[in-house]
Amino acid sequence: MMIKKTVLLSVFVIFSYSMFSIKAAENVDTEAEASDKTLLTSLFTVVLKCFKDADWGTCGEMLTVKYDISQPKYKACTCHMACAGDELGLINKNGEGVPAKFLEYLNRTKNPSIKNELQVVYDKCQNVKGSDKCDLSEKFAICAFTESPALKDRVTTLVQTVMKMKQK
Repeated sequence: MMIKKTVLLSVFVIFSYSMFSIKAAENVDTEAEASDKTLLTSLFTVVLKCFKDADWGTCGEMLTVKYDISQPKYKACTCHMACAGDELGLINKNGEGVPAKFLEYLNRTKNPSIKNELQVVYDKCQNVKGSDKCDLSEKFAICAFTESPALKDRVTTLVQTVMKMKQK
């Protein structure tokens, strides 16, 4: 089982990096690429940890269909997102968003295309509030995907890839 998870993580990170590393300019240096790889690796490690027991199919539905959050199956997905937010320092111990931490990640991102998308999300979604950390995570994701369809497309593709890999 550990080998499967390690292989899954490795493939996921490599695939994700290849998706996110489309260069807006050919002069992006290797140090910048290494920095982005490090950020992505830590992000995906946290995501896989927090979503280890998730129903990826159900969580994937949240990206592709109009869903009813009152259904318990979706609430679990938003709480998996909150776990990732906690782990990354994007949600504080009171269940509130930490825009400064998001900005820190944005500033550490070197890829111009991704940086631009994250800037849009930061500008439009930094003041999102929720009744608890799970609700906050859902509302932030809705805001982020509404404001950045490119980000939503990338995440949707990644979730679909993970679902296919888990089926094998």
